[in-house]
Amino acid sequence: MLGPLGRFPQRVARAVNARLRRGRERLLELRYGVSTAEHVYHEDLGLDTENRVWHDPSDWIAIRKALAPLRVGPDDVFVDFGSGLGRALIVASTLPFRRVVGVELAAELNTRARRNLVRSRIRRRAGKVEVITADALEWPIPPDLTVAYLYCPFTGDVFRRVIDKLLESLDENPRPLRLVYNYPFEHNQLLRTGRLRVLSVIPATWPRKTSAADVIVTYLVLPRDEALAAEYIARFPRRIGRSEEWLGEYEPGFALEKPARLGGVVAERPAGKP
Repeated sequence: MLGPLGRFPQRVARAVNARLRRGRERLLELRYGVSTAEHVYHEDLGLDTENRVWHDPSDWIAIRKALAPLRVGPDDVFVDFGSGLGRALIVASTLPFRRVVGVELAAELNTRARRNLVRSRIRRRAGKVEVITADALEWPIPPDLTVAYLYCPFTGDVFRRVIDKLLESLDENPRPLRLVYNYPFEHNQLLRTGRLRVLSVIPATWPRKTSAADVIVTYLVLPRDEALAAEYIARFPRRIGRSEEWLGEYEPGFALEKPARLGGVVAERPAGKP
């Protein structure tokens, strides 16, 4: 076990990495002509907070590295559940999706996301990009959705109900469907459905993750038809690398923490047995 002196170099390294990431993020925001780096909390917008996680932008480079290997084409449709200020939408729009959709509960965030999409100087390849103000629990899942992105927007019962809607949509309209989950707080809940297969795991911050939980996991969502599921498994091979622990239930340790003025830690699970 490391004592205080043994942990000191690790703390210094984390602080240096955080500073480098913030500097790189500022440069990218200036380069792309957008403003997406802000943390925004539901309390400040007068919205429900139960099992809802505030806006925290995805890492520019990490989300690009998660989406690029999906080999999307003109038949693919991307949906970001909890799209916030639109950073993941901007990155997704550089790929040849037929449609890119952001679903966000806060109308104020959507207004700013649309402004970012208009101002963005990044080259767009997607056919259509739209932002919808809606509760993910009530919004109908498009029957052509093929890539769902979540940066830990929900937990608990809200997460379960949104995933149930995704599975129902897949059962009604079988198709290849991949779920890209940033900071996979409910990873074990996903595996317990018996309908998701881990395809890849990459760091959620570039160039390296800040903790064992700081990853983006991509899953293949399996249809009920076993023959079709086998076809999709063969079509989308795993690229798991050294992250085999994520193939099963895994508890690396998660913490969701707001500023002290809003109560600090709101959800925490220590590392250990699921």
